[in-house]
Amino acid sequence: MPSRHGWVVRKISIEENLPDSVFTVGLAEDEAGQGCYLVFQCGLEEPSEQNRRLGLDSYCILNESGGVDYGGVEEVSISQNRLTLRFREEAIEELELPNENIVLAFHSGSDMAGLRIGLGRILSYGDPEKFPRVMNL
Repeated sequence: MPSRHGWVVRKISIEENLPDSVFTVGLAEDEAGQGCYLVFQCGLEEPSEQNRRLGLDSYCILNESGGVDYGGVEEVSISQNRLTLRFREEAIEELELPNENIVLAFHSGSDMAGLRIGLGRILSYGDPEKFPRVMNL
């Protein structure tokens, strides 16, 4: 089992799901989506007033633990074939992360340009108070 502090991403999925009105970036440890994974999602439309009242007016993050968190990325950076994420305290608890930092490595030839664009779109969705403090994409 890989370290939960980081792993090698073998599958990147970037897609718009029109029926569910969501944009998704998925990062998985293997092609079948088994093992470690992170899924980042945002709506295709602005958050509703009800979502604002409920605090669900930001991007969401899901992982293999079954955890879900809204607006939980404090810092994000991509350099060459590496994605570094720093999570807020609430996200660490909700996603059952070992600590605040996760470093993901990518094989050469991975769609890093698509990842930059996709994460930029998702992490700047909704409530500006929940945008990452540092975003180096």
